[in-house]
Amino acid sequence: MSTPLLAAVGHGSTALWYLTRATGLVALVLLSATVVVGIVCSVGWVSERWPRFLSQALHRNLSLLSLGLIVVHVLTTVGDGYVPISVVDAVIPFRSPYRPIWVGLGACAFDLLLAVAITSALRRHLGARLWRAVHWLAYACWPVALFHALGSGSDARLGGAQLVYLVCVAAVVGALGWRIAAARAASPVMRTGAAVTGVVVVVLLATFAFLGPLRPGWSRRAGTSSALLAALSGAAASRGAGGTATGSPSTGQSPTTSTPGTAGLAAPFTSAFSGTYSVVGPDPTGHEQVVFSAHLEPSGSALSISLSGSALDDGVSLSSGTVTLGSLQGPVTSLDGSVVSASVSGSGRTESLSIQLVIDDHSNLVSGSVSAARSAGGKGSSP
Repeated sequence: MSTPLLAAVGHGSTALWYLTRATGLVALVLLSATVVVGIVCSVGWVSERWPRFLSQALHRNLSLLSLGLIVVHVLTTVGDGYVPISVVDAVIPFRSPYRPIWVGLGACAFDLLLAVAITSALRRHLGARLWRAVHWLAYACWPVALFHALGSGSDARLGGAQLVYLVCVAAVVGALGWRIAAARAASPVMRTGAAVTGVVVVVLLATFAFLGPLRPGWSRRAGTSSALLAALSGAAASRGAGGTATGSPSTGQSPTTSTPGTAGLAAPFTSAFSGTYSVVGPDPTGHEQVVFSAHLEPSGSALSISLSGSALDDGVSLSSGTVTLGSLQGPVTSLDGSVVSASVSGSGRTESLSIQLVIDDHSNLVSGSVSAARSAGGKGSSP
């Protein structure tokens, strides 16, 4: 069996989309480093090899570099055009039709950082009290930017991005703890307030992540309009599967099913699914593995697809594959573009599956529909 997997699994993403994701993630890292170095400056830590002016210079340069990357992030997001975000949306908060709250928080973070940069450039013409008050906005900018990254980006479910978020949070929380411990001259009320504030922010971030972006259907719950969701669904379907199915993994919405009333999932049935995919390899022999992990809607039954084969420029030439649906498992029998066929069995039951994949190469998400039919001599199942 040697049928190329659809090109979207390979390397079909646009350079602008990769660039906007990369600059956003790196900007968050640099902003976190800016906060940490700023705290080091406020503590007054120095050593023979690390004088105070070095911390101050590093803090200033990190801030400017963060701002520069954010500008590139904004321009590439606008230029990519996958979602309708304009330059005005990047400056004026909460007016974007796409995830307005979370894109708006990004605009707030950009405005705050821009205000800090401008007042720092005009520091000689401003009073020290005014400059310091505005400079504190850099610390408020960090949690706002992190909420923006989680809520508006498409990488919140990716393990690599999650690791970056965790490292950033750990670094800032650790620096904050050091600052509180070193502030012996501060009153107990101020130190307690700072500690409680830090804990509350971390708890809010974790709660938001688990209840929001990490769950399917986030884009609709994030406030994206129904009309825009429909437009994005059509765009993703046409790119990922030649327009043969509706639904957009990037928006977290499920494609429509051809058979109504399929909640029981007793074969024959057709059900929507959504989930993620990852590509492992290629290994030294030139083979790689594409793994899809999804859940049927609304039953929640687990669907797993593993495709292995030789790496191609536009995907993988299939040599073997397996499908698991609930308690049933079996081999892939054919792969035709974006349609995977398999024969699964378990507990004396055998079913034939036809799985239509709709892949969003922007965000490593997958959706589609699975149709199950009784095989000859099979009884069907209810996974």
